[in-house]
Amino acid sequence: MKYAVLVWCTFATVSGKIKQSAKDLEGQLYEDLLFDYNKIPRPVKNSSDILTVDVGASLIRIIDVVICMSCKKAFTIINKVHEQKWFDAKLTWDPKKYGGLRTLHIPSDLIWTPDLVLYNNAAGDPDITILTDALVTHEGHVFWQPPAIYKSFCPIDVTWFPYDSQKCEMKFGTWTYTGRYVDLKQLPKGELAGVGVTTSDFNPMCSGPGK
Repeated sequence: MKYAVLVWCTFATVSGKIKQSAKDLEGQLYEDLLFDYNKIPRPVKNSSDILTVDVGASLIRIIDVVICMSCKKAFTIINKVHEQKWFDAKLTWDPKKYGGLRTLHIPSDLIWTPDLVLYNNAAGDPDITILTDALVTHEGHVFWQPPAIYKSFCPIDVTWFPYDSQKCEMKFGTWTYTGRYVDLKQLPKGELAGVGVTTSDFNPMCSGPGK
């Protein structure tokens, strides 16, 4: 009976050391990646490289739709997740040097992120409800999915109101980069969450002013 207790205690101690070692390696990787990291310039190897950003949308819910009959415009307030993927040449590592770690969560405000804006914005800046972490792979692929509330406006045809059907486009693009520096690619089309709208209807985009 004493022998069994001894074996269990030894195993627990070794297991604790393994977990602590893995935690230390993750912290070391975090420090190594962000040491001297500059989040202002685009994360490309050469300044002439075009950075491709894949963008998609997952609609959570339509909060409100306000129709202005006199101005023939509709104002929509929606809650959605903005899916963004890109390659960061500064965030790569060899998993063998960090205990096999292949992914790392990094606060999004500490790394470069696309300055996407809604061009047909109706009221101020979008309200990002949660500043989520970005998921980074050892190959430098960054995945970021911040939820946000957007307020947009679009022209409407009220000829057959209230028996009409309206289409409201939301135009997203980078604010400071032209297509020569950041190229936006739409993620594959598909049905959005539970409302019967497709990404082609919901998420047309442009790659910044002047493209």
